[in-house]
Amino acid sequence: MYTDSVLSLSVPLCVILLVIITRRIVFSLFIGICLSGIMVGFAGSILYGIQIDWEQNLIYTLFYIYHSISTVFYNVTNDGIEVEQSNLYVFGFLFILGILTQVISYSGGVSAFVKWARDKVKTAKGSEFLAFIAGIVIFIDDYFNALTVGQISKSLNDANHSTRERLAYIIDSTAAPVCILMPISSWGAYILGLMQGIDEENKFITLFSSIWGNYYAWLTLLAVLLTIFWQINLPAMKRNQNIGVRDFLQSQQKTPSHIALLIVPILSLILFVGILIFYTGYCETKNFNLIEMLANTQTGFSLFWGGFCALAVSFLISYRHLTSNSFVSIVKIGILSMLPATLILTLAWSIGPIIKNDLQSGIYLANISKVWLETSIISPHIAVPLVAFVISAFIAFCTGTSWGTFAIMLPIGATLAGAHELDFSFIMAAILSGAVYGDHSSPISDTTILSAAGAGCSVQSHFITQLPYASTVAFVSLISFFIASITNSLVSGYAIGIILCIGIFWFYKNKYS
Repeated sequence: MYTDSVLSLSVPLCVILLVIITRRIVFSLFIGICLSGIMVGFAGSILYGIQIDWEQNLIYTLFYIYHSISTVFYNVTNDGIEVEQSNLYVFGFLFILGILTQVISYSGGVSAFVKWARDKVKTAKGSEFLAFIAGIVIFIDDYFNALTVGQISKSLNDANHSTRERLAYIIDSTAAPVCILMPISSWGAYILGLMQGIDEENKFITLFSSIWGNYYAWLTLLAVLLTIFWQINLPAMKRNQNIGVRDFLQSQQKTPSHIALLIVPILSLILFVGILIFYTGYCETKNFNLIEMLANTQTGFSLFWGGFCALAVSFLISYRHLTSNSFVSIVKIGILSMLPATLILTLAWSIGPIIKNDLQSGIYLANISKVWLETSIISPHIAVPLVAFVISAFIAFCTGTSWGTFAIMLPIGATLAGAHELDFSFIMAAILSGAVYGDHSSPISDTTILSAAGAGCSVQSHFITQLPYASTVAFVSLISFFIASITNSLVSGYAIGIILCIGIFWFYKNKYS
């Protein structure tokens, strides 16, 4: 409908500007959905030559808003109502995680862990390194990573006076970047699925080759290490500390009991969800191929029932440490702590399909880039990777989805690589790098929202504090792609990228740490 119009960018840009100006993400997302309803109704009246007065337009917009939000929960088909079980499972998992946090806190497990950890890890730097390592180890799925690492790290981070925004940055910067570097992950499986019609014979080799050219993912991990090691706090990070913390942990902590009351539930969560991820994939494929199992796994189902089993284990081992009148408070506070995240996630999932399908912002940007590349006087082997990175980043930033960006840009990248006899794995690396950056830094991205939920801070403060770090790495990555393109050497790209990254963060250290 808006494929050939710059107006296709108006809604995502409006939402992003409103988030920055108002710092109210729910309000911004809702305004974006309302604006989409008006635009779609107006375009439809022109397309079909129908005159619509303001009352009809208002009714249509209200229906459009309801329909957009309701599709997160169910869809009406010819066969009746089809419930969106995967989304409901994710919401259920968030509530379970909130309750699990309270069980561990009420039982004294958090206090026991903090008491033990203070003797082992006595600095903010040490607790942040623990979160970084946990983020790398849990690489199977970004949702699982974002939410689980927060549960492992929050209490220790609080004890060592590291802010929740720093924790959210570490979580977010090790979730998608690590998953994209691991072929045996839900991300790797998804990308291999997209390549069915693009590079059927060599898809795994192409994906594996693209890993070494994914400058943004590798340099992001380096940037996180430097931020932790030098304790860099950029101005946005200094201004926003523990905004919107809703865990109620400090007021509800009991006398320290035993560290097992925290360790066992977390390990149970990792174990049960991990088993179910592979089990549901096996049920779909009926074979033990890891890639195929991950490509067909039911992530929402695995998160919910794995979380439910971990919660049951937590209640069983904590029962004698809980009072009979504490159960209602545990459930109530646990659910309330996750309500803001579920509301934001609902609106983000509502506006995503609008931007992608109704306004077709991604297709508009992709078409512009393709036309420009075909007519550009700059050498294709330099222009294609750079433009692929920038356009992928912008699409993911505006739509809040890297997976949707992959689906749009990979076929275009393959076409351009074939037309100009370029290495598709390098073009693919540029697309994946740009998409991960855009998704990583977008305020309407589900991984941004879930990383904030995992860390226990507001989505707004996480978005604002993370953006300068992520954008610095994106700038360095773009230079690395340029150097690698003109020298035809990945190593030279890394050499310049690493030197620049260390140099810039050294400057940040001296000025802002």
